[in-house]
Amino acid sequence: MAALVTIAAVLAVILVIVTSQWNQHDYTFADEFNGSAGVAPDPAKWTHDLGGGGWGNNELQTYTNSRKNSFLDGQGNLVIRATQQHDGYYNSARLTTADSFAQRHGHWEARIKINSQPGLWPAWWMLGDNFSTVGWPRSGEVDMAEDYGFSAIESSVHTRTDVQPAVRTYAGGIGNDSEFHVFSMDWTPAGITFSRDGEQYAQHLWNTPNGPTEPSRPMFMLLNLAVGGKVGNPPPNAAFPVEFVVDYVRVWE
Repeated sequence: MAALVTIAAVLAVILVIVTSQWNQHDYTFADEFNGSAGVAPDPAKWTHDLGGGGWGNNELQTYTNSRKNSFLDGQGNLVIRATQQHDGYYNSARLTTADSFAQRHGHWEARIKINSQPGLWPAWWMLGDNFSTVGWPRSGEVDMAEDYGFSAIESSVHTRTDVQPAVRTYAGGIGNDSEFHVFSMDWTPAGITFSRDGEQYAQHLWNTPNGPTEPSRPMFMLLNLAVGGKVGNPPPNAAFPVEFVVDYVRVWE
């Protein structure tokens, strides 16, 4: 047991040392969302997932590529906006780098404002680049920051195994005040850490017994604002539109 504790401690130190080096590298991906008010996010970096059908979680929204649901605000931000239609249905947006960028290991960082509202589910997250062929959960999933509507951020890892339990999960979290914060994730061969404004609040080592193993594939990013589903539906008095605002997204090797 002592040997295992010592090994875990050494790996944790290695993880901290390695993650302190990211700022010495150039970006492998960056979007500052600079542009005129009302224009679409850069199509060379982001594409839109479209449609409804619940998205595997009984979600209520239909994702669109309309500027009503995703646009630059002219002040250096991307806005993803969930709207409620006159017929009671919901529209929103889900952006992905699946066609432009994926990476394994490195430092991911985003300055985002996550508006915590009951029945809304904003998220900055990743899926393996083999998702289109193997599906979830074999693709693996890493959630850098998501909010289920209870004024709390959750960061997590989900991977598939061939033994029970079939999906292994690690999750950590921190409170959410619905203001801008810099969220970051560091992924190394030793493990993964999650931080807000430079302060680490969650860490998982890949050799942790019965925990998720390291995703084997490069992963692409997603930004989306879901409505309803497993987080619960919006209350009758919910005020729409609801916005998920992103100042920048940056990635280093």
